[in-house]
Amino acid sequence: MEKRKTVLILTAPYGNGHIQVAEQIRKEFLRQGNYEVLEYDLYSEEFPMTSKWTQKIYLRTYKPGLTQQLYRFAFYGSDKIFNTKIAKPYMKYGLTQLVSKINEVKPDIIINTYPVACAYFLDEKGINLPLYTVITDYYANGNWISDKTRLHFLSSANVSYYLKRRDISEDHYKVTGIPVRNEFYKEIKLAPLYEKYNLDPNKKTLLIVSGAHGVMPKTDKVVKHFIEEDHIQVVVICGKNKKLYKRLMKQCKGYENLHTFGYVNEIHELMRISDLMITKPGGITMTEAANLGVPVVLFMPTYGQELENAIYFSQKHAATIALQEDELVFKVLSILNDESLLEEMKRNIKDIGIKDSTSNIVHHILDDYKVYLNERNEN
Repeated sequence: MEKRKTVLILTAPYGNGHIQVAEQIRKEFLRQGNYEVLEYDLYSEEFPMTSKWTQKIYLRTYKPGLTQQLYRFAFYGSDKIFNTKIAKPYMKYGLTQLVSKINEVKPDIIINTYPVACAYFLDEKGINLPLYTVITDYYANGNWISDKTRLHFLSSANVSYYLKRRDISEDHYKVTGIPVRNEFYKEIKLAPLYEKYNLDPNKKTLLIVSGAHGVMPKTDKVVKHFIEEDHIQVVVICGKNKKLYKRLMKQCKGYENLHTFGYVNEIHELMRISDLMITKPGGITMTEAANLGVPVVLFMPTYGQELENAIYFSQKHAATIALQEDELVFKVLSILNDESLLEEMKRNIKDIGIKDSTSNIVHHILDDYKVYLNERNEN
């Protein structure tokens, strides 16, 4: 009987996306065969205090100021910065702990769902395991890309440009899309959802998602502009921002066309019955919207992956960017009041979605793992 293979998935808590992707890949390995799959949040498990501190800093990048500008510099300068001697200690941060974990669990395959850069230096410690990377945005900076990675899995074909710029050949990447939950692939009846959430199928539904941590700015101010429109019903998801939830419940009391939620696990249900969504352009959120065909207005994207995601979707005429509150209101009402424009945007964003991303990624990994074993045996 063949020995059960062990898969080690590296992830991190900076935004919910990386952990969600890791979880979908874990489930798919278990579905496809007899695998032991471990998710490893290196930074939270080995450096808990540092992880909490850097998570707070990460959330500050959503607000204008020095932190945001420093993040912008690090993000866009990564190709140059991470090839210098000065950056090596940063790149190798956590390498000792990762090696210890590998010696403990003895994985056959390692998968990056967050750019855990120290994994690129495992060969210096005598560890030569196949490494695969799932890029979770529609852009790839220097953190994500390494010639030590056997396969990079890309959200879209445009991301290949950034790999080619780093001399990564075509046989070291695949365009698969970003893994999302299976609920975003399945077709379901809409009528029961309108009834479940007490929504009117004859009105336009505007979904406002402030992010898992409730970081989209001016959400409460934005809502006020739309609840006065009789032909629009507004659904707001506040995420984990309890203050925002309470504020909306108090300020907008009495408006029957406003429906406010905290953190929602069944967000796919609300997205399915929405005509338009206002949100921040995280890679996972945009992929979910693409699979369901929900066009998006992207409000005040921050520098880095958010802005790059926003630019990609806007260039595809699947989303539009609003940098000011009044611009947001104008664009939302213009789209919702123009049926042909709305339908065009729905078609465009649907075209971006890639079905069965998770299963395709796992298939590619398992196929390449066989190649890796043959190469190792030949040597």
